[in-house]
Amino acid sequence: MTAIHTQPELIRFLAFVQTQALPLEVTVGPLKNSRTSQQNRYLFGVCYPPIAEAMGYTVDDVHEYILGRSFGWVDVKVPKTPRNPEGVESRPFRTTTTDENGKRSLLSREEFAKYVNTVHQIAAQAGVFIAEAWIAEEAIRRAA
Repeated sequence: MTAIHTQPELIRFLAFVQTQALPLEVTVGPLKNSRTSQQNRYLFGVCYPPIAEAMGYTVDDVHEYILGRSFGWVDVKVPKTPRNPEGVESRPFRTTTTDENGKRSLLSREEFAKYVNTVHQIAAQAGVFIAEAWIAEEAIRRAA
């Protein structure tokens, strides 16, 4: 997805669209201050793996657990099984990409930064040290 920030960029985009053969599929919307891919890579590549290792769970399980701790839980009806005879499962109220209704709603950069702070707190409670983002970025630059 490409962002258009200036009037000249908008003019070039519209000129480009006019040169394209029909039919076209075009999606345009307001630019949102959502988390960056770098923030997402830090969360899943630096933060979650050591927590998962220390707790003995998968990264996806840790992600779901921390989402629930951060945003709360909601009980959802699921098929009954021998281990779950009531057919109820707790799931996070929201995720970093969807709201409580399951509609796409990315956390802003600021909200995402607060979420990562919560991840750091949970990691500390589990006895896991996680490098701050700027330290992790510097280590990656040095390794390259």
